[in-house]
Amino acid sequence: MSSDTSKKIGLVACTGVVAGNMMGSGIALLPSTLAKVGSISIYSWIICLVGALSLAFVYARLATNNPQEGGPIAYAGEVSPAFGFQTGVLYYHANWIGNLAIAITGVSYLSVFFPILNNTIPAAIATIASVWVFTIINLLGGSWVSRLCTLGLVLILVPIVGTAVVGWGHFDATTYMQNWNTSHSSNSHAIVSAVLITLWSFVGVESAAVSSGMVKNPKKTVPLATLLGTIIAGVIYILSTQVIAGMFPASEVAASGAPFALATTAIFGAWTAPFVAAFTALACFTSLGSWMMLVGEAGKRAARDGNFPAVFGETDKNGVAKKGLVLASVMMTILMIAITLFSSSDSHASNLFDILTSDAVLLTMLPYFYSAVNLIRYEGMTTRNVFVMLFAGVACIFCFIALIGADPSALAATFVVSLAIFMFYARKLGFRQHLQLEQEKANKVAQSH
Repeated sequence: MSSDTSKKIGLVACTGVVAGNMMGSGIALLPSTLAKVGSISIYSWIICLVGALSLAFVYARLATNNPQEGGPIAYAGEVSPAFGFQTGVLYYHANWIGNLAIAITGVSYLSVFFPILNNTIPAAIATIASVWVFTIINLLGGSWVSRLCTLGLVLILVPIVGTAVVGWGHFDATTYMQNWNTSHSSNSHAIVSAVLITLWSFVGVESAAVSSGMVKNPKKTVPLATLLGTIIAGVIYILSTQVIAGMFPASEVAASGAPFALATTAIFGAWTAPFVAAFTALACFTSLGSWMMLVGEAGKRAARDGNFPAVFGETDKNGVAKKGLVLASVMMTILMIAITLFSSSDSHASNLFDILTSDAVLLTMLPYFYSAVNLIRYEGMTTRNVFVMLFAGVACIFCFIALIGADPSALAATFVVSLAIFMFYARKLGFRQHLQLEQEKANKVAQSH
């Protein structure tokens, strides 16, 4: 059933989805996480911005010349059906795990108003509640999500742009250099390890490509929205995080659950803290709503390819995969309960954020890599444009750098999971081939009679 065109989103809303998905949560706790590495992360930002723009170019080019619903899942499947199956599993689970990090971030900022949310159990209940609220909003259709995401983007730009512009009047070069490397490791190791942290800020670069089925004129809108959203987010990220690195000791920022509220308090006064916390929390939650939409679309594409149960691909008249969204929310609820039960009572929001985002980013790396490889394949088959293939190659190298900077145990776990997925693919393929053989036998018997 075709979806209602009036429910689809245009360029401004689509750019808002891309930038909002990245900035809605990617920036909120990032200064606290990067403070554990140091202001040397400026080099990580440069590496990450080049890599993110390369990935943005990959998705923009593919969306223009080879548009596919499902984004990374579809593009990996064009390289190999086995990679498509693997990407469907990895990308889907990376998204809903990352969504939990977004919800935790929003609740962390709400603790400014409700101190009880600094406690583990109340924070977990609030996180689960936020997941289900935005699941319900997603069930209303993509246009509702895009409106909220654009609103969230505007709200979060207020404190972040204010910090990025006015904060330089409070910037101290001596403080910045004292915070240069707080990781207790070599400079090169600190830079590479911070790439994985900063990369979380750009996860969402493929948002428009994944949601192309819900976009008006996707062949034109998706490429523009992808590039514009990435550039907007990148400039704001670098300016705002670097100014904070020169305003406070790294230990103070690392301990803060609301680093931008900390910054605006120093710049404008204590009266700003509640507003900044409210704006940032709302932006995180609207970003959660947008990412929920992506989870639904990713599950729908995987189901259409026969890689997920058919229930994930069932949609309503507006193209919303309602059952898939509900199932994703159930999984997020279970994971949040598990984290609450097994984490220590003094676990800090930034610590949980760091763990979940690192895992989500690692699971996303192979899907990104396969998309870049698919562009090399597609261009080699069609235009043979060397410039385009060079950009795709840079995107591949960027994925390698991010993997190199990962924690060894997390990287090993991701590698094992990625290989284990092929076992399930082999079972699926064997079952399909068994049915084909049985059908061929039945045809031969029918012909003999």
